Formats: sequence, C-alpha cells, structure tokens
Amino acid sequence: MMPSPRLATLLTAAALFAAPPTGADAAVINAQVTANVVKPLQFTARRDLDFGTILLSAGMTGPATVTLSQGGVRSCPASVTCTGAALPAIFNVQGTNKQVVRISAMASDLVNAADGRTLRFTPSAPTSITLTNSGAPGLDFNVGGSISVPANATDGLYSGTVEITVDNQ
Repeated sequence: MMPSPRLATLLTAAALFAAPPTGADAAVINAQVTANVVKPLQFTARRDLDFGTILLSAGMTGPATVTLSQGGVRSCPASVTCTGAALPAIFNVQGTNKQVVRISAMASDLVNAADGRTLRFTPSAPTSITLTNSGAPGLDFNVGGSISVPANATDGLYSGTVEITVDNQ
C-alpha cells in the first residue's frame, strides 16, 4: 500500500530537517583568557614633615615662601632665616610588584594653636610610583611642599595635616 501524497510530503520534509547539513564546515577558534590579580595597597606614614624654625626679619614687608623639596632641601628667601632640621614626610606603599600607584596630595592649612591664624601649605609629591616588589618592604616616597608666611604672621607653632591618597592605576 502506498502512503497518501500528503503523508509522503510530510515524511520527506521530516527527513530533510533531520539530516545533517552537508557542505558546511564548523569553524573553531580559541581566545586567550587572563586575569591580573592585584593585592590591596597597604599605606603607612613613616615620618612627619617638618619645616624647622622660620625667623622673620624686622624689615619684612611681604610674604615669604619657604619650600622643602621631596629630597629634603629647604629654601628660604632673604627676608627670613631658616634654622633647625627640615625633613620631608615619608610614606610607604606595599602592594603587587610592578603595579603603578597614583599619588595625590591635597593642600591644607596649618593653624597656630595660640590665635587660630593659618598658613597655607601646598604639598609636593610624586604623581605616581611603580612598586618594585610584592608586599614588604614596599616602596617609600617623600612629600615636601611650601608655605607662604606673611610679614604679620604671629609667633607660635603652626600645625596641620596633609591628605595623601594612593590608588592602583
């Protein structure tokens, strides 16, 4: 017995869809997969910044800018005399070897505890460092800066803080 024409058409269609395609080859390509795992940064202050003592001259008429380089070299204009040890701040960063660390330092005010008057402190820090090892001992960097001392600055100790931020690049 012969299948009906309708059944024959359905069987033919089913056979066509069930058969594997012919003439089309599958294409395969591989991609490299990587992941760079970076340790969290550990950041510590090792030494505070100290400009030393700044002596104003009697004939001083305008502000005097005193600068302390990251390398610890202090420069004072002729209108003031600088004495005592001048030391840049030292910070230490630990993290992953060869990781680039961005550094930012924010200006701040130094306040005279006796009368509340202020001196503006402008920090000088490297913009980035590259870690040379993983973990301890980490890498030290220095922060210097400058202060502008007006001719009418009052006597006393001016102190404050500087905000230093480090971040993986």
